[in-house]
Amino acid sequence: MADHDNHRERLLTLMEALLGAHAFVQALLEDLPLPVTIPDPAPEGDEDTPTQALLALNRVRRIIQDEPITEARKRAFNHLILDWFTAYELLVLTKVAGPAPWRLDAAEFSLDRVVTWIELIEEGDLEDDES
Repeated sequence: MADHDNHRERLLTLMEALLGAHAFVQALLEDLPLPVTIPDPAPEGDEDTPTQALLALNRVRRIIQDEPITEARKRAFNHLILDWFTAYELLVLTKVAGPAPWRLDAAEFSLDRVVTWIELIEEGDLEDDES
């Protein structure tokens, strides 16, 4: 039973980290030369699925191509969003199918990459031959 409680606690911690990362992504997008605003991942109605926020975040992958930023920064934003989606999908799957340790490990690994992309984008340490 203790193992199940640990998995549940870890899932909740990762979900909080995912939402925190989304807030950082929102801030980065709003700081672009052509600011992009995306909604919070709030549930619609009684559902637990933040459909509009997910679709908006996916559209950013196309919109970012029109930003007056380097190709490396465009790729970094694309990778950031894909890694965020990977963590999101794994955590949703974990809620549905159960907290298998590999799912939680993979979600945490994706969130670690999200943090790395955020740091690279914030610090501006991207060159066109990277990423």
